[in-house]
Amino acid sequence: MHIQPGLVPRYYQLKAILDKRIQSGEFQPDDQFPTDENLCVEYGLSRGTVRRAIDMLVEEGRLRREQGRGTFVTAPGLTPIFFRLSSFDEEMLQRGRTPSTHLLQLNVVPADAAIATDLELAVGEEVIEIVRLRLADGLPMALETRYLAHKICPDLFHEDLENQSIHNLLIDKYDIPLIRARHMIEAHVLTEPEAELLQAQPGSAGFFVSRITYTLNNQPVTRYHIIYRGDEYRFTAEF
Repeated sequence: MHIQPGLVPRYYQLKAILDKRIQSGEFQPDDQFPTDENLCVEYGLSRGTVRRAIDMLVEEGRLRREQGRGTFVTAPGLTPIFFRLSSFDEEMLQRGRTPSTHLLQLNVVPADAAIATDLELAVGEEVIEIVRLRLADGLPMALETRYLAHKICPDLFHEDLENQSIHNLLIDKYDIPLIRARHMIEAHVLTEPEAELLQAQPGSAGFFVSRITYTLNNQPVTRYHIIYRGDEYRFTAEF
């Protein structure tokens, strides 16, 4: 099986391929799994893309990492409890819906105090502001806003941000490893402007998710928040 270009993220395609290889019996419980380096060569992908696919399989209990030894196939019955926030495209594809994106704003703005604090920048330093509407089968589902320092990837302005994953661009094209993310989820009441964009009723329930994503040396890269309409979106935990 090969990784195909298109809307489905490459890490998600790789995760599905590797999951099928495990389920087929190619790898038995406690077998050592191929290294990230070997998978990069086999599938022609970046280390960041491979690492994210492996991370997902670890989170789902298919694989386990052992310090100093490598990655191994997990025996049935050892699946841990976990809660994972999928990417929007990944979540919609899992639900059998077609994701799409509409770019609303792409600007360079001065960082206010909150953005500067989260990204460890000076107040007033230039940041890229990206506002996008996320849709499923043409229905608005979520409104996202993202900030990152302009100096780390000024060429982002030339990318097709309606048909490419910003997360994947940072990893695969701009070679910025995204190591971890810190999430916060809270209830939210849709304002009139938010409700208009999401084609929902003002004052109706929604979800607000904020995220800071970090690269090497615990350096924050992106400040991101997304507002989901509560009547169409559900968060799930697997056990």
